[in-house]
Amino acid sequence: MSWSKLKSFIKREWIFFCQLRTEIEEEKISEDKLSQILLNQVLARNFSILLILATTIATFGLISNSAATIIGAMIIAPLMIPIIGIAYALVTFNPRLISYSFIRLIFGILLTIGIAFLTTEIIGYQLSGSEILARTKPTLLDLGVVIAAGTAGGFAKVRRSVSDAIPGVAISVALVPPLCVVGIGFAVEGLSLSSGSFMLFLTNLVGIILTASVVFLFESYGSWKKATASLFGLLASLIMITLPLNFSFREMIIENQIRHELAKRHRKHKDREDSLITKVDVQLKEDKIVVIADVIITPDRLDKIDPEENLKKTQKILSDKMGQPVELRVRVFPIDILNFEAD
Repeated sequence: MSWSKLKSFIKREWIFFCQLRTEIEEEKISEDKLSQILLNQVLARNFSILLILATTIATFGLISNSAATIIGAMIIAPLMIPIIGIAYALVTFNPRLISYSFIRLIFGILLTIGIAFLTTEIIGYQLSGSEILARTKPTLLDLGVVIAAGTAGGFAKVRRSVSDAIPGVAISVALVPPLCVVGIGFAVEGLSLSSGSFMLFLTNLVGIILTASVVFLFESYGSWKKATASLFGLLASLIMITLPLNFSFREMIIENQIRHELAKRHRKHKDREDSLITKVDVQLKEDKIVVIADVIITPDRLDKIDPEENLKKTQKILSDKMGQPVELRVRVFPIDILNFEAD
């Protein structure tokens, strides 16, 4: 593609983007009609049934460590309905919609946690798999997903032409699975497992309400002036939530950088076939970074090296890279490698 064609394409797409609010491809839903639609969805009789089914599927998926099953539960789960209802009610000042949506949401949260707890207790599940643990350490990346998905969710409610995006929003934003992990956590490990997953749910909840509210206001629903107090309250709540998310995000980035440095140093080693780094854990302390690594190595290779000297070099490299002291702990597992040549 030539530069002129690329420039023309970008210009055309920008014009389409700027005309999103004024395009006439469909008739805009009136404020009263949209309020009634959302209220009917919030009061739908199948809400509890769908939520029970979604919670059961998600709980079994988390316990069996099946990502596909968990995704299926996200599509069925109706928790997005009262959340969008709250966002719309905040900007249009609809007390009936916000009260029913809030009651439905609280009922849904308690129902989901309760079913997950009872299911876990009945099964007798005790160990936490990777799908469960993945929902216990939310980061700023999760917040970024919520902001984008909440915008898409609000936009899909006011534009019939993009209503097909609702299932995608349900999949991208985890609502039921984190609540299931809270229930599983109460049954397995208590607050240590439940707190992180509930923080993920709160991040999704506040993020969706805030971004969907802004979308509704941009689409000329409600009043910016009257919604200012609600928006500032939501924004303040989101900022408070970002503090622990920022710590988790920083921990994730540091762990990624340390993994990269260890892998790069391992690749440069001539006898890397005789050793393997199997696991790296990073813990952030006030004045240092603690790195715990598991290394599998052959006894012959272990006899040829000076572990203390090797670890000191690695520790210095990591400290220089991270710009702060690094405490390195290595757990060595000796193994034998048997080679059988073809006849």
